[in-house]
Amino acid sequence: MPQMETTAGPARPGVKRRAAPRNSLPAAYLRLVLEIAAERGVDPGQVLRGTRISLAQLAAPESRVKAADAARAVTNAVHLSGDFALGLEMGLRTKPTAHGYLGYAVMSCNSLRESLEVAIRFVQLRQRDVSLTLTVDGADGVLQADDAHDLGAQRQFFLEGMMIGLARVAGFVLGEAMLDCELCFDWAEPPYFAAYRSRLPRVRFAAPAVQLRFDAHLLERQPLMADAGAAQQALEQCEREQALGSREPDNIVRRVRAELTLSADGYPDLSGISARLFTSNRTLKRRLQQCGTSFQVLRDEARHRDALRLMENPDMEIRQVAAVLGYKDPPSFTRAFRRWTGMTPIEVKHRTHAASGRA
Repeated sequence: MPQMETTAGPARPGVKRRAAPRNSLPAAYLRLVLEIAAERGVDPGQVLRGTRISLAQLAAPESRVKAADAARAVTNAVHLSGDFALGLEMGLRTKPTAHGYLGYAVMSCNSLRESLEVAIRFVQLRQRDVSLTLTVDGADGVLQADDAHDLGAQRQFFLEGMMIGLARVAGFVLGEAMLDCELCFDWAEPPYFAAYRSRLPRVRFAAPAVQLRFDAHLLERQPLMADAGAAQQALEQCEREQALGSREPDNIVRRVRAELTLSADGYPDLSGISARLFTSNRTLKRRLQQCGTSFQVLRDEARHRDALRLMENPDMEIRQVAAVLGYKDPPSFTRAFRRWTGMTPIEVKHRTHAASGRA
């Protein structure tokens, strides 16, 4: 969740004040805030007052909301409900699936260590306010959260929800309700904590840093849902999302490649990708040209990649592959394929199946 839009307290030692970056976060997190607030008698429309977020926008499964709007909504929820423990409650209700493909990737890794490393690698897909690091301190595994910028008065809400949520997800991965750990926060114990003490693992306040500390041996435990194939698929989706969300000015090529995925309707056309990237056809063409490529070249790359993958299926004929890739007839596909590889599709298909013993 984003930072509170109110004045922060004194700067903490070692933390530089920096302006919050322009960013967004999945609407799923804010839906959970509205759900908790509604249970406390607060109308969802009132929670969204002063934001540019609509209930319809929140209902869309993969929608994202601007951090500033989400911050305003959280502030409204806390003030209208009078419940300053909303961050604790949100963390306790966090499920891996709330994090989209990142959650699925974390669940299907081969060890808790890998799960946490994946979470660290892709944490900025979900928020840009806090960075995570994983270390081993003697017998303890330590997952530490560090502010990326000044989080303001909403800092406790954000870090309580995030760290408890991580403990919940790590526990879920290992088949437990909550990771057996110690939660460390660097602020004094708040009055609202007493009501939650029995629902949480060990908690230490006024600690030197915000951390999860747990037995380092847990890092080698295998998640209940470990599945190398599922993990790879989920990681590919995370990488695609990362490419699309990158702010690097020269990343337009990766962003277009990420959008050129094959669906039942074929590949998206130039206009479709321009719309998804919030630009015009002309601007997209110009930016690709500046990078030394073109939309046609990138689409051919995608067709080449997918042609090789599809031809691994012994049940698919060349004409079917050509049709799936959007070619009008097999000869057109054969000419393109020979240009890419120097061989015909049938030659490659025979070699592939011979090598695998299916010839």
